[in-house]
Amino acid sequence: MLADISYESLKQAYSSVGITEGKVVYVTGDITKVGISLSLSKFELLNLHLKVIMDLIGPEGTIVVPTHSFSLCNTNIPFSLKNTPSETGAFSEFIRNQTGSIRQLHPFSSRTAIGKEASYICENTAPHSYGMHTPFSRMLELNSIFISVGIHPKQIVSLVHQCESDMNVPYRYTKEFIHPIETGQHTEMKAFYHLVTYLNCDIKRDKNVKIFENFEKQFKLNHSKMCHGSVWGFNMREFYKATTELMRDDIYSWLAEPPNSRPYQA
Repeated sequence: MLADISYESLKQAYSSVGITEGKVVYVTGDITKVGISLSLSKFELLNLHLKVIMDLIGPEGTIVVPTHSFSLCNTNIPFSLKNTPSETGAFSEFIRNQTGSIRQLHPFSSRTAIGKEASYICENTAPHSYGMHTPFSRMLELNSIFISVGIHPKQIVSLVHQCESDMNVPYRYTKEFIHPIETGQHTEMKAFYHLVTYLNCDIKRDKNVKIFENFEKQFKLNHSKMCHGSVWGFNMREFYKATTELMRDDIYSWLAEPPNSRPYQA
């Protein structure tokens, strides 16, 4: 999709959804859905998005992106912080390759950050995808902003799994994986943990419809046009508060309805 993409148009859109100086911003989505340009190369387009965000947050801010590599799950392919590519879109891979970027050590579910808080968010983390001492728990502590480019956040709001982990939803459990990790010239087998659903769990997902209906009753979901698409932003603490309180009252609120098959077995 061709679009009139400019520094000023991107700056207006990003600032209108909550990106301000000093903020930690978690950026996900698909920037191709807001438009591509004949006048800019892929590198130039990605760099333009990065420059706009960096200019808005300034030297005190931080950008975080998902750099997942789920294709490695249940394989013997070693994970490398430096060489394993992100499977979560071109912008996340672009950020991963930036000088000074720091990636979380998790072979399947990693985040990468650049900026003031990058080390705190992504280094010395627990070997879990969600929960305490993970990037999401630290981003919540830092009062971060969730930004979704081109895709409504209800379709990709992985923060909801932090809520599920902390609320101990009964249809998920933490599974251990022993996976090879490249460390310098050597490969070591290490244990990592990921939040998964039970195999015999007859769940019907509602794609976060109830969760966002509940969130928007209490807090603001910012939205702006961006070229030929849209961008959304919201406060992560507010989402976490609204969603965990909803799960407190209805532990199955992530689902369309409670499962028929209970209790669960791995």
